[in-house]
Amino acid sequence: MKKVLVTGVSHGIGKAIVEKLCQQYHVIALDKEMPTHHFFERFYTCDLSNTHELQQTIRQIKNETDALYGLVNNAGVFIRKPLWEQSLEGWEKIIAVNLTAPYILSQAFAPLLNHGHIINIASTRAFMSEAGTEPYSASKGGMIALTHALSISLSGKVSVNSISPGWINTDESYVATVEEHAWHASGRVGKPHDVAEVVSFLLEREDGFITGSDFVVDGGVSKKMVYP
Repeated sequence: MKKVLVTGVSHGIGKAIVEKLCQQYHVIALDKEMPTHHFFERFYTCDLSNTHELQQTIRQIKNETDALYGLVNNAGVFIRKPLWEQSLEGWEKIIAVNLTAPYILSQAFAPLLNHGHIINIASTRAFMSEAGTEPYSASKGGMIALTHALSISLSGKVSVNSISPGWINTDESYVATVEEHAWHASGRVGKPHDVAEVVSFLLEREDGFITGSDFVVDGGVSKKMVYP
């Protein structure tokens, strides 16, 4: 079976991705803590905000894996605080996990991804924002730019695309309201498996033609014109 490395697998979108992929691929999972599920063949513990620890984990994976078919950079950290309450430490942690780690992982594993895929999980917050989300929005905007830059650097060798989810309900205990569902052109709030399906779709493309693109998965919300 082809091997796919996925980061941030414990909950939400990451969990849905590995649950979907483990049916067809040998999943290598990476997260800060061991997940409660077992939708993977091999697991590595790593704090993606710690560059030294990440480099050590990469070396370990390379020692045990000689080829990859896919790298899914899903791990992410989100905060929302008023601008004047945000700290440089908080900014640096979010950028480290959400943007620097995907860059390091892509650079490290690209040589193992001959005619394979890098899939970056971005966000519609790269294009639109709520107040107090500067670090997260900046990191996801950077993720989309990193995607198209990598697609050019790795052209003919690796397909590189991103997925920008909108409102994906990752809280299994939360029941969206009728109004929240109706806000979406799709008629419902997103679910983690909606993103997982797109990841699976991209991995199934073996001719390398789809690359450098961002796939918005938001139920049509970002296309909705809103007047005050």
